[in-house]
Amino acid sequence: MFEAEPGTIDEAVDLQAASPEKQRLFHLHWEHAVYEGQTEPRLIERFLNQLDCFRAAGGKIIWTIHNLSPHDESKRGTNADLQKGLLELADILHLHSLPAVAAAKAELNLPGRKVRVIPHQNYTGAYPFFVREAARASLGLTDAGMIALCPGRIAPYKQPNELIEAFLAIAKADDRLIIAGHTEKDLSIELPEDNRLIYRNGFETPEEVGKLHAAADFVVLPYRASLTSGSAILAATLARAVLGPDTPGLRDVVVQESTGLLYQPDNLREALRVALGTDATTWAERGRAAAHATAARDTVIVAAAWRDVMTTLVGPACRPQGT
Repeated sequence: MFEAEPGTIDEAVDLQAASPEKQRLFHLHWEHAVYEGQTEPRLIERFLNQLDCFRAAGGKIIWTIHNLSPHDESKRGTNADLQKGLLELADILHLHSLPAVAAAKAELNLPGRKVRVIPHQNYTGAYPFFVREAARASLGLTDAGMIALCPGRIAPYKQPNELIEAFLAIAKADDRLIIAGHTEKDLSIELPEDNRLIYRNGFETPEEVGKLHAAADFVVLPYRASLTSGSAILAATLARAVLGPDTPGLRDVVVQESTGLLYQPDNLREALRVALGTDATTWAERGRAAAHATAARDTVIVAAAWRDVMTTLVGPACRPQGT
């Protein structure tokens, strides 16, 4: 029913202006895409003006709120200016969960009539499953004890150096911490010489992602902040429970004790101590419970919700019936 393609706001304005009878939707996800690497003066003002032109030509705007503040603290002011304009201009404000809505309402002037809650879908079918023992053998980890996996983009907000320090302070000789993912170029990983640490810098293939999750006993995500966590949903899809701080993004996925463990901020070391001291069977049971729960994030269900939102935006305006 809809044809989706990537593009800039300038392209969207041109397309909408060229054929006003064909209504288009502009869906913005990550705000930093607007200003990252840009030096143009008044960039945010220009972007918001273009959004206004797009709406004036008949287009509609959706903004998915992934984060409340930028991971790059130096961009906090720029991001806040952009968010203020988006709250006014967007026709739909999309968040992935009720915990995310509660967090956003506490920080943003969120117009409730614009808010739509559509969950993040699972990753069923995107990554292969492996048996734990086979995955460990393939990775040369047959003799390992407990294995914690920190996957995905390795950035400062995931606190990798704090995780390494905490792990080395309490892990046994046969325990392993795997940090696997593309590391941001400005991040320096402090990696001591210790065979308990495995650092895999770079993008992993879907097969390797499946193996790493299968080999691990649990996934650890020591975020500073998280409104939505695709990594947690991926872990659940691959039947792995999560250890992480009590943030809205993880609260959406993790049920305490059942599908993982949530800890209070600044309590990573003690949380790791508990996690590594819990037997592998218990973590496996939590992983199976997580996989069962994430089945509700079926792509068909999520797509139906998006279809309803989009068809409402492009449909005729609602008119009162009767007298």
